[in-house]
Amino acid sequence: MNELHKLEEYNIETLNSFIENEIEESIQIEFKSGEALSKTDLKKKEVSKDVSAIANSDGGIIIYGISEKNHKADSFSFVDGTVYTKEWLEQIISTTIKRNIGGLKIFPVRNNGNIKESVYVVQIPSSIYAPHLSRDNRFYNRHNFESVPMEQYEIRQMYGRKVKSILKLSGYSIGIQEILEDKTIFRCETGITNVGEKLEKDCKVNIYFDNFNKHINISWRADGVSRNYDYTKLQDGMVKISNNSMPAVYPDETVNAIRFNFDVKN
Repeated sequence: MNELHKLEEYNIETLNSFIENEIEESIQIEFKSGEALSKTDLKKKEVSKDVSAIANSDGGIIIYGISEKNHKADSFSFVDGTVYTKEWLEQIISTTIKRNIGGLKIFPVRNNGNIKESVYVVQIPSSIYAPHLSRDNRFYNRHNFESVPMEQYEIRQMYGRKVKSILKLSGYSIGIQEILEDKTIFRCETGITNVGEKLEKDCKVNIYFDNFNKHINISWRADGVSRNYDYTKLQDGMVKISNNSMPAVYPDETVNAIRFNFDVKN
C-alpha cells in the first residue's frame, strides 16, 4: 500500500476514510480546518510556516478542510472554494516562502462537486533545495505534531541536502539466449543511471518473479569482481533476485546492476 502522503490522487472517499479510521497527525501528515485559510496576514504566515516546515523535513501533506481532535482526523471543515481558490493558495505559498519548493502539488477535492465545500490537499516533497525561509524570516522544521523554529546547526546541516545522488533504472531487457530441446534460456539484465550530483556507493536492485515454481530455474552470471546475487523465496510462490554489491555510481554514469540467466521448461 502506498504511503498516505504520497498518493497520486485524492478524492472525497479517500479523505472520508482518513476520518473514519481516525488517521493520526505525524511528521508527514497535518490536518487543518477550513478556517486555517484566510486573507489575514497572520493566517498567511501560518500557511508559510507549516508548508516550509514540511519541505524542510521529510515531506508530507497538509489537508485544509479536515479538522482534528487530539491530533486525529475528526470531521470535515470545508473551505469555500469560490473565495479561496487553488490558485490563491498556490500564490500564497510561492510568494511567502523563499526558494520555491519544486514538485509541490495541490489537489482540490469537492464534496459531491460542490465548490463551496472544498478540501485542499497540499502535497509537499522533501526538498533538495532546503532550507526554505518562511514569511516571518525564520526557518522551521516539523517535529511530531507541530512546526518549530530550527536551530543554527540544523540549518547548516540542511544546506548539504541539495547535493545528493538520484538513481534511476536505465531500462531493462529480457531476451532469449538459447532454445534447447527441453527448455528455453533467457537473460535478464538492467542498469542504474545516476542523474544526481553526488556519487552513490550503496544501492540495490530487486527483481521479482511472480508465480515462480519448479518449471523455472535461475543460473547466475558473476560479471565483475565480487559481484554477488541473492535468491529469496517469498510468499505466494514469488521469488526475489537481488544484487549484493556493485561499484560506486558516479554522476551522469550508468553501470550494470544485475544480470542473470533463467530457463523455463518448454
